[in-house]
Amino acid sequence: MINQEMYELLLRSMNEQLSADEDKKLKLALKVSAELREEQVKLGKVGELLSSRNYGFTAGFRNRVMQAVSDEKKGKVISMDFGRSFTSMFNRIAVTGVAVILLLVISLYISHGSLNVNTITGVDPISEDNLISFLLYEK
Repeated sequence: MINQEMYELLLRSMNEQLSADEDKKLKLALKVSAELREEQVKLGKVGELLSSRNYGFTAGFRNRVMQAVSDEKKGKVISMDFGRSFTSMFNRIAVTGVAVILLLVISLYISHGSLNVNTITGVDPISEDNLISFLLYEK
């Protein structure tokens, strides 16, 4: 088990200069603890890996970040383009609706074999005989 205080000293030693007393404590702990030495090696490898990376940013990145920080400090609310958001949302819903309607029409065609008005409305065709008897029916 690595001593937390020594581990923190090890981390600090990677980034800054330790005092003479802290440096002595860390060296003594490194001599005694094999786990702490392994951690030192691992942290060294991570440090080398991170330092070998070269990150580049586009022109004006610093100014955009500083402007965003300034706006945040002022409490400025980030504005959204409502028209564009609404159009995007409407397009998604409309495309989905059209797809559902097409699927329903296809399923009606498959189940009934045709696409006449009676099939789409769900009404059974009424023959003239049935219509006359229906109209003459009295309670």
